[in-house]
Amino acid sequence: MDSARSVSTTVPFPAARRWVDFWDRPHSVYANRRHLEVHFALIAQDVAEHLPANGTVLDFGCGDALAAERMLERCGSLLLFDASPAVRERLNARFAGNPRVRVLDERDLAALAPGAVDLLLVVSVLQYIPEPELPALLRRLRPLLSPRGKVLIADVVDPGAPLLADVASQLRMGWTHGFLTASLVALARLTLSDYRRIRREAGFATYTPDGVLDHLEQAGLRGVRLPRNIGPTPHRRSFMAEPMDGADQGAARPAPNVQ
Repeated sequence: MDSARSVSTTVPFPAARRWVDFWDRPHSVYANRRHLEVHFALIAQDVAEHLPANGTVLDFGCGDALAAERMLERCGSLLLFDASPAVRERLNARFAGNPRVRVLDERDLAALAPGAVDLLLVVSVLQYIPEPELPALLRRLRPLLSPRGKVLIADVVDPGAPLLADVASQLRMGWTHGFLTASLVALARLTLSDYRRIRREAGFATYTPDGVLDHLEQAGLRGVRLPRNIGPTPHRRSFMAEPMDGADQGAARPAPNVQ
C-alpha cells in the first residue's frame, strides 16, 4: 500500500503499463527516506483497526510495504503484490526467509486459491486504473475473498480535486515530520520530470463516491464510504466492502461492519 502505486498487468491496458514503467524507475514522488517511512507509518496506523486477527492480508499494489512488520503484529500472513519488477526484487530481498510474507508476481496472483484472503488492501491504486477497466479488476479479485473477507479501498481521488491539494498534503506532512525543505526540493524535481506528461497522457483516474460503490456492487460487493481517508491525504476517500450473499443481489442491504 503506497501512493507510488503499481497496478496489475494481469489487467492489460496501456495506461496501467505506463504507470508501472514510471514507478519501476527512480522518481521524486518521495522527498527522502524519512518521507517514505512517515507515509507508510500513517497508513499502518489507520489500517490497523481493520486488520483481521491471524488472518491473511493481500496488499494489492503494495509498493515498498514499509508497514508490513507492523501489520504482521496482528494478521497471520501477508501477501504482497506489486506490478513493478524493481519493487518485487526489493521485497524479495527484504523478506527472504520470512514464512509469514509472500511476494507475488502476476502469475502468483492469478494462482491464488479462491477464498484465500481475509482482507484485500487496495491503497492508492484506483487513480491508475481507467474507470472502464475497474469492473474487470474487481471481478478478478472478488473470488479471492473468504466468506467473511473484506476489501479496503483507500486514497480514491474525487473528480475535480486539484493537484494543489496533494501538494499541500505533502508540504504539511513535511512540516509536521521535519522534512519540509526536502519536500520542496522533491516537488521541484517532480515538476521538471516527466510525471505531469505521463499523468496527462496515461490518465489519472478519478471516481465519485457513488461511482465506487456502484462498481463494488456490480462486482458482488456491498460497500460503504469510511468516515475518513486512510493515510496522509485527508481530501481523498476510502471505502470498505464485503461479499454479498446471493439473496443480497438487487436488494436493500445493511452496511458492513467496518470496526
